[in-house]
Amino acid sequence: MTINTRRKIIRRHFVEAIESFEQGAISSRGLAKWVEQSTTQDEMNVINDELLSHTFWVARHLLHRPACWAPSLDELAYLYRCLLGEEEFAQDVAESFRQ
Repeated sequence: MTINTRRKIIRRHFVEAIESFEQGAISSRGLAKWVEQSTTQDEMNVINDELLSHTFWVARHLLHRPACWAPSLDELAYLYRCLLGEEEFAQDVAESFRQ
């Protein structure tokens, strides 16, 4: 399987996971588990896609809210829009949701 094919599969899994979370079908812990079953940090390093890597991190750390370093629901919503192609991902924009 090519990296590009794997990237598309992971993107689809992340979209499905976020949609399930937003619909209340899974908790933030369930979201973390879903993305961890979809891929690994090692694979994220190989794929080298900023949007997917950041989404992976956010989905795994959302459950730590309200810690000041933890991602916000607004950051997750932004990543979701980026995954759908509605917005262009920018790391500084993503991080601005935690300031």
